[in-house]
Amino acid sequence: MCKASHEPGGPQRCSGDTRAALERSLGAVAQLECRQAALTRAVGLSGALGGVQDGPALSLRQQYLIDAEALSPREAAVRFARSVLAPGRAIIVDTETVSMGGPICEIAVVDAHTGRPLLDTLVNPRCAITPAAQAVHGITEHEVSAPQVPTWAQVYEQFAQVAQGRVVLAYNADYDRQVVADDCRRYSLDAAGSASDAGWWADVMAPRSDFMGAKRWLRNGGGHRALGDVVQTRGHLLAMAAESPA
Repeated sequence: MCKASHEPGGPQRCSGDTRAALERSLGAVAQLECRQAALTRAVGLSGALGGVQDGPALSLRQQYLIDAEALSPREAAVRFARSVLAPGRAIIVDTETVSMGGPICEIAVVDAHTGRPLLDTLVNPRCAITPAAQAVHGITEHEVSAPQVPTWAQVYEQFAQVAQGRVVLAYNADYDRQVVADDCRRYSLDAAGSASDAGWWADVMAPRSDFMGAKRWLRNGGGHRALGDVVQTRGHLLAMAAESPA
């Protein structure tokens, strides 16, 4: 039993079990506050970003955070995976870039439900690939500058077509969406809608990390080539969706 100094018989130190319970309670409150803050940001995203559409990914993120609070982060991840793997619901995207945040030099897209490849191509970035980036993905300037390799201006039309009306999933979606939006600006392309609007993109890294009970974001674990990484991302979703009901 704990007693403050102003209480009769106090002060009295709390037992180890009581202190442990208090720490768990405080930790749960802190986690709840973080998720509530995230939910507030998600709900207010369209207003905060001005041009962001009220796309389906917004409601996905909102529902995920609600499920995480009402049930558990792991159950929220399971429900998220089952939702986005539904027929016709989503695609999965991965990009490789010439540098951290630099122009795209490869992109791949698969159908989330079937796993069927919808787009898989190198992209001529019209700039040098940094040694650090090449060490990660292994793509060379000789490969991307070959005559048959399209520029982003040519690839974007294909990407926009397969993304039309679908939730766009990626492992660390903020990164891939941003490089797509940046390349569209480089080529003065109209990138409205699901191709680059945050209201249409949803992340897989956070749900997977929650599903695994990790205290930090987990790496995808793919081979750092676009098609291999989207296949790996889909594998994480399938593993989450296969979880038996609690």
